[in-house]
Amino acid sequence: MTTFPDEAVVPFACDRCPPGATATVSETIVNGRLHWSQLHACTDGPILECGRDEPPPAMRQALLDQCGVFRLRLSGITSRVTVMKVLRERGAALSDIAAMVTTLTGQGLAGTEAELRLLSMRLDGTGVTTLSVECP
Repeated sequence: MTTFPDEAVVPFACDRCPPGATATVSETIVNGRLHWSQLHACTDGPILECGRDEPPPAMRQALLDQCGVFRLRLSGITSRVTVMKVLRERGAALSDIAAMVTTLTGQGLAGTEAELRLLSMRLDGTGVTTLSVECP
């Protein structure tokens, strides 16, 4: 399991807690798959919601807003087809893949640290060398 220090705090509606309650959201990589969690310290005990792959959009946006937008760049492409295949397996729409490859070799693909580290691991596993995952 790969953990990241990045956590975001989001509003959480709980019938038992006072207005303004919050939850902590985070992402990890477990066995080559993205996992997300949301933990709320309710007055009746902790409430934990977990999932795999894409987190809910509001959770992802909170991680981007509070932890920073990371960018993944490639040092060079030995096989454009290999990169396209990895992106497609990741769930990218066919209509978006060519632009994503161009972005990866230019300014870098934007996302959360965990999702880009996972993509980097997948690309590295096919022989495509990633240059960096960084938060500018």
